[in-house]
Amino acid sequence: MNRGAGLPDWPLRLMLVIPAGYPGGGLRSVELLARSLDRNRYTISVVCPDSPTTKRLARIEGLRCYAMEFPSVPTPRTVRQLASFIKAEQVDILHTHLFHGDLFGMLATRLVPVRLLVSTVHGINFFWEMERFPRKAVGWGAGWVYRVIYRAFDGMAAPSQAIKDAICSRSGIKANPGRVRVIHPGIDIAEIQQASVCAPRTAAWDAGSASTSRRIVTVANFDPFKGHRVLLEAVRRLTPEIPMQCALVGDGSDRRALEARAKMMGLASAVRFLGFRDDVPAILRTADLFVFPSLWEPLGIAVLEAMALGRPVIACAAGGIPEIITDGDSGILVSPGDPIALANGIKRLLADRGLAVSLGRRAREVIERRFDVRTMARAYEQWYEELLARKMFTQTVDETP
Repeated sequence: MNRGAGLPDWPLRLMLVIPAGYPGGGLRSVELLARSLDRNRYTISVVCPDSPTTKRLARIEGLRCYAMEFPSVPTPRTVRQLASFIKAEQVDILHTHLFHGDLFGMLATRLVPVRLLVSTVHGINFFWEMERFPRKAVGWGAGWVYRVIYRAFDGMAAPSQAIKDAICSRSGIKANPGRVRVIHPGIDIAEIQQASVCAPRTAAWDAGSASTSRRIVTVANFDPFKGHRVLLEAVRRLTPEIPMQCALVGDGSDRRALEARAKMMGLASAVRFLGFRDDVPAILRTADLFVFPSLWEPLGIAVLEAMALGRPVIACAAGGIPEIITDGDSGILVSPGDPIALANGIKRLLADRGLAVSLGRRAREVIERRFDVRTMARAYEQWYEELLARKMFTQTVDETP
């Protein structure tokens, strides 16, 4: 189908590059985007590491998947490999994700140019707690590297206004605000609701919980900035008076240290480490309360999923979380890193059933109105096409005698 005005014909050829094979918000967003873009307007391919998690992508109808590894330091072989995938697909738009995806994409398009090179900046964890040396110097250096890389990009998407503000203002990167578009992630609400009622593995979580215990759940990779230590301290303050089971879903570098800490605090029977799970929606449905203690968060896919299931949520007012939750209306927000405030918030919601139900109902309405995956897909389509039209117009003007 011809589009006229010198623009490529429909469908546009889009390639998504995600260097993560482990569960996380970035990978989930790529999967949902690949499933939800209009196939009459886009043919889609994905490049990602070969892993059990990313094999799900291969099951998406009409999606072509390429497997490759993303070493910490790019090698000529791996850069050429990505370039060969781009050439084979005759890519119009290369959309990269996470730092190594951005780095490899920038290098590969020096070998095989594309019409449009864009990135979604899912997080800026190197800015977390970077206000003092030596971390401040490390953070500035990382920001400078990002700045150099992003000069090659036609545009960047941020999952929250908080991310946009950070990458446009912090030392080092200081991206031009006009080149960054805020596109909130979306979730497949119907899929999550269906998965929440048909996952038999959840019995393993049920078996460890007494019928009188209140159930608290958090879902996050075990990284220091996710605030698990703050949650453990809050649970320690509450367990003497409130029988509860706190389930920590996820895995990561901090897991062993957290397990040891929970045991040392006398919480071995109250806190359960469930690891990575493929039945998260079913676990969320069993929860009395979803807690998200992250000290800084781009947005929080797990928060969106809990809200979609009508779970009352208490979270730290950090990063993009206040863009999802209005305190006292669709959830409870507390100060980041404050275990007393977190404990008081948990206690309040567990004690006031009416408030918990009201917050959960309002949370579900917010997700249905603002964070559906189709809304995200349409926003990305509009962004791609605006950037492409702008670039083609600029090139036409530059070539005019």
